[in-house]
Amino acid sequence: MSELPKTEKELRKLIKDEFEKYYVRRYPTFTFTGGGRTAKHQPAEFCLTTEQEQLLHFYRGGRGKLSSNKSFEIYSGHDSDVNNGEVTGEGDDAIVLHCKNGRILINAAASDIELNGRNISLVASNSIYLKADKHIKTNSGADTEMVASNDFTIDATQELFINGGGQVGIHCESEPIHTSSGKDEFMAPDFYRDVTPFHDATIPSLPKIDSYN
Repeated sequence: MSELPKTEKELRKLIKDEFEKYYVRRYPTFTFTGGGRTAKHQPAEFCLTTEQEQLLHFYRGGRGKLSSNKSFEIYSGHDSDVNNGEVTGEGDDAIVLHCKNGRILINAAASDIELNGRNISLVASNSIYLKADKHIKTNSGADTEMVASNDFTIDATQELFINGGGQVGIHCESEPIHTSSGKDEFMAPDFYRDVTPFHDATIPSLPKIDSYN
């Protein structure tokens, strides 16, 4: 805790330092403030706070906050441009969320997140991760295509079923197609040792099959 002023001069300096830029204007349902200290952030630059503590705040150091107690809605794009995107998918950006540094976090703590659009694109310069504690389901009304420029792995700890209503093809460009079973080591040891490559270990990694089981 800072030391209390002992002289009038020190008191005037303290008041000047603390309140020289301080501003407050109160109205029946909201308050404007600025220039004062805050409990959790740097001094306030501009703060609009309602009587129910809904707010639009900006602080020194580049931090801003926008908060409502129940819901918040943003609408845009009421006036269409020439290339509206109804045919080509192009057009002006109606809403832009851009972050130059740091992360963007979207969190729904107690409910769902839903994205709706004619087309939805997820583009990453590095990686895209999908993780669910329970289920991941995809449903395509037409074709589904998954292409990998390198390895492609499908692994299931229990049953794996592949079904095709028409032709089903498995093709390998440069090697024979290999299949193996967990019983190979005991029922066909020569096949296990000499033919099936998936059991080969590359030190210090595990054999490919063991690494997924």
